Amino acid sequence: MEIRELGSESAEKIGCMIAEIFSADPWNDEWTEEGLRSYVFELLHGSNPLSLGLYQDGELIGISLGRIKHWWAGTEYWIDEFGILPAKQRRGAGRAFLEKIKDLLSERGIGGIVLLTERTAPAYRFYLENGFCEKEEQVFLAADIRPGKRD
Repeated sequence: MEIRELGSESAEKIGCMIAEIFSADPWNDEWTEEGLRSYVFELLHGSNPLSLGLYQDGELIGISLGRIKHWWAGTEYWIDEFGILPAKQRRGAGRAFLEKIKDLLSERGIGGIVLLTERTAPAYRFYLENGFCEKEEQVFLAADIRPGKRD
């Protein structure tokens, strides 16, 4: 397995992977074609993007899409999307991918990785088993401001 940086030439493949990985349980995302295309564009062209792919036998089987953020305590890699194709899951690819990402980031002087996931999803336990921990002093907040959804 090898890790490679992904750019705009991979946008269509990245979109297909996001749809395949996150449209099934437990995520059940319902992307429109236009919405997914816009999301992938934002991930690839935002501020300080770092998009990585995991390849096995020349096939892209995993993605890590995020950005580099500079912070007073050091530089961090904020992952927006991380996933392995469903057919390749539960075979050590995700663990190997994270290790390769950690090595790459360390070589570049990046000292941390930040991400969000749902406590009820299998990904939560996966991240805990791979060196991540909850930051009890921080909380994720959201407000649904769509019409009819405000309190």
